[in-house]
Amino acid sequence: MLIGLNTKIYSQDKEVVLVNGNPPLTQLMAGKTIVLLDWLLDLHLNPDQEKKIADILIQAWKTKNKAQIKSTIDIIELYDEIFLLSEAERNKIKEKLQPGIIEKLYKEPKDALSQIVIASYENSHANTPKKSPADNTPPIAIQRNTQRVGADGFTGIHRMLRPKTLNINNPGYERGFTIEYITFFPDGHLYWSLPPEGLLYYDPAVAKRADPDDWGTYEFKNGEIHVLRGPQKTKYIITRDGDRLNNPESLGKGSFRYIPTSDGLRLDGNYRRWEGEQTITFTKDGRFTDGGAFKNFGDMGRLDGSVYKDDGVGGSGTYIIEQNTLELKYTDGRIKRHVFIAFPEDLIKKPAIPKFLLYEQRMEQY
Repeated sequence: MLIGLNTKIYSQDKEVVLVNGNPPLTQLMAGKTIVLLDWLLDLHLNPDQEKKIADILIQAWKTKNKAQIKSTIDIIELYDEIFLLSEAERNKIKEKLQPGIIEKLYKEPKDALSQIVIASYENSHANTPKKSPADNTPPIAIQRNTQRVGADGFTGIHRMLRPKTLNINNPGYERGFTIEYITFFPDGHLYWSLPPEGLLYYDPAVAKRADPDDWGTYEFKNGEIHVLRGPQKTKYIITRDGDRLNNPESLGKGSFRYIPTSDGLRLDGNYRRWEGEQTITFTKDGRFTDGGAFKNFGDMGRLDGSVYKDDGVGGSGTYIIEQNTLELKYTDGRIKRHVFIAFPEDLIKKPAIPKFLLYEQRMEQY
């Protein structure tokens, strides 16, 4: 697959080398290639497709495929240029480049990388509703988060569950529990909350504007996690106890547990929150049938701080679970996204986990 960008001298940073060469193929280079193609063509790649692309790049380096190597380096250089720009500038470039890239892909259908990208492109756009000539409403741009979490077993969402605190107006403890979250990102930032639609399309810039008090930075010092939170950069120290993170002493007792990203998980069964409510059915081939399961979920949040109520309209379509996001693509063109949370003891159960959390609401299989 040739994109035809101007070639520059490529300077390789120290990274994990996948295949030696001039330049060597590194893990970072493969990652940049995947992220740019995904973003540029709105592919919505799943983990299996990402692995196939990485394997193609590895094979190109092993066989010294000069055309493929040059194309990959061009993609990496474009990535480095584009992601230094503002979102508005990136979207302008995307709008300009996308038609030409798609045309080149279809001119080289026998190329291994082209075949995967074409298949992903056609699958992602198969249910996109066509725009009528009279409809001048610009589409809402949404981009996948380029910060993939979870590979290191630390970055991502951590959850703390603890009994409700003493209420001075009511002797004794309140029944029930409070749930708190911290989300750590690879670039040293954190969000002291739960991203409402998961991390697949999470935009840090939007979250920082919408919820500045819960946005901050962290770094590791002497086995501790030192946090600066909010505009005032309030300092907190989080210690570790095995695989748990201890809540800072000033914020009360409790510990956070790491939540896997559940990338590529398939469900199999009928799910609902409570007896008598509508259900949603998932199958292992990536399809779902929604009977209006989200109708009674009440106020749900968006990343920008706004809230909404689900319309309760059912339907069917395909689903993916990735980066703690459940994404439902309905056959009529609607797309719904909810944060997805499941722990290891849930994930090992087959054929489906018995319960999972959608925006802090428990849904149970029956």
